Amino acid sequence: MLRRTVCVQHYRAKLELDRIRSMLRGRARLERKVGLKRLFFLMRTQTRYRVEQQAHWERAIVRKNVDSAAREHGTGWQHLRNELGRQNVMLLPRSQQLLAQYEPLAFRAVVELCASRIPPPPPPVVASVPEESYTLWPPASHDNSECASTDGSDAPHGQQQSLSHPAARVELRCGVERVLRRGPSGLGNNVNELIDAWKEFDVSPLRKGEVNK
Repeated sequence: MLRRTVCVQHYRAKLELDRIRSMLRGRARLERKVGLKRLFFLMRTQTRYRVEQQAHWERAIVRKNVDSAAREHGTGWQHLRNELGRQNVMLLPRSQQLLAQYEPLAFRAVVELCASRIPPPPPPVVASVPEESYTLWPPASHDNSECASTDGSDAPHGQQQSLSHPAARVELRCGVERVLRRGPSGLGNNVNELIDAWKEFDVSPLRKGEVNK
């Protein structure tokens, strides 16, 4: 049984490359076989360079340009990179190169910021996750009383389903307190009353005998 070989595996762009053979010199221009060999060699080497070396070479050029510009101001690539990270300045090496080449005063200002004793910006504040976020919700039925939530576990199962999540109530309370801290409110200063203010304007249909919690 013959081996199945897809024709695409044998494809080489001979017809396409043969059209640009006139751009070569010497025997590669005159003879088709020599010209195609030369073109395949150029394509292979250029592809390998682009894949393996071009990015490293271009980054090295950018790094050298920034280092040369930084040395004009009494520093270097290593120290400038460290201080930019310390000051939380998001400047890519390519942007630093463009600043150094076309905006030398702006590059000088960046270097002076790094050399100054100005403290870096404070780190971002990470909001703490309230404990209520890990509450099992909706509450388990009375059959699984050991897994039931402590909040609203004594209520009937129908009312338990209508309760809001404890973490949502905590977030609402924090939001109301944050609003009240900004100044006096025309609605009053009672946090609990403001938390329940939405019930007056609630338009969702409630089942018979059900109340907003």
